[in-house]
Amino acid sequence: RTRPSRVMTESAMDAEFFGAPAWAWVQLCAAVFAISTAGVMFQQLPHVPPLLLASWRMQATALLLAFGAAREWRVADGDVRARWFKTWPRLGFSGVCLGAHFGAWVAGLQTTTLARSLLLVCTTPLFLAFGALALCLPTSAGELAGAALGFCGVAMVASDRHDGERETATWQGDVLSLGAAFYIVGYMLVGADVRRWMPLCMYAGPVTAVAALSTATVSYLVEDTEGSGGVLGWAFSGVSSYFLVTMYLALVPGLVGHTGYNAVLKHISPLVVSTSLTMEPLLGSALGYAVGLADAPGWRTGVGGVIIVASIVAVIVAKGRN
Repeated sequence: RTRPSRVMTESAMDAEFFGAPAWAWVQLCAAVFAISTAGVMFQQLPHVPPLLLASWRMQATALLLAFGAAREWRVADGDVRARWFKTWPRLGFSGVCLGAHFGAWVAGLQTTTLARSLLLVCTTPLFLAFGALALCLPTSAGELAGAALGFCGVAMVASDRHDGERETATWQGDVLSLGAAFYIVGYMLVGADVRRWMPLCMYAGPVTAVAALSTATVSYLVEDTEGSGGVLGWAFSGVSSYFLVTMYLALVPGLVGHTGYNAVLKHISPLVVSTSLTMEPLLGSALGYAVGLADAPGWRTGVGGVIIVASIVAVIVAKGRN
């Protein structure tokens, strides 16, 4: 017989709050926190070259996604499989964009402050708004105003030359973090199109594998990877911290975070889910300060950060209304 306490727990989790099941809100909160820990965890391995570290993260995530992709492939019909093969060039492009995003972001994390990097890497909606205008796509005045406001916030953050005891801000790291926000645009645009018919892991698995291969190749060509155990150092170097940090990045920010976001989209408005992403800079910076990896940001970074977050929310809301 089913225990009454278990029945009450299940019914409570299925109860709706603001139009969505309670479990969906719990999963969204878990996803926000999981993704917010990524910056701090990348900084646990500061001596690993950035492209190599980004490749490790992609390698581990691709291995985990392979199981889901194989299961989805088995149940996919012939039409989906045929369309999947025809989409390979776009999947490859998306993977290169994803690899460039993580490579630039990890490099930014290693060369500027945690708070600045987290704020700048979240400016993708601002690039999307101006990109839509450049491509003559329908763009509202609210989106453009929000994007313009956001880049004013970026300028204020960039003008803050406050250096703390643990971190040093550099314009190179700021540019890399902004570049990471720009590079992910290709990944998002391809995903928004093909995910209308392609299962999640059949998209994310190959794309992440291409990202791992591209970052590993560039890392092998331009970085000194031998001191970190080589391209597969996270798995075969024998350094436990390499394996543990990489697997954490794949499991928690990767699966709990990004996969969690995709899962709750069936129950919670994309507008709410997208807006929740703006919590990452705040939570990530607070976590970095709490564990002693980051300094408190300067006042310009704080004010500029508020402007950036507000502008991103404005762009998302304007896009939703449009």
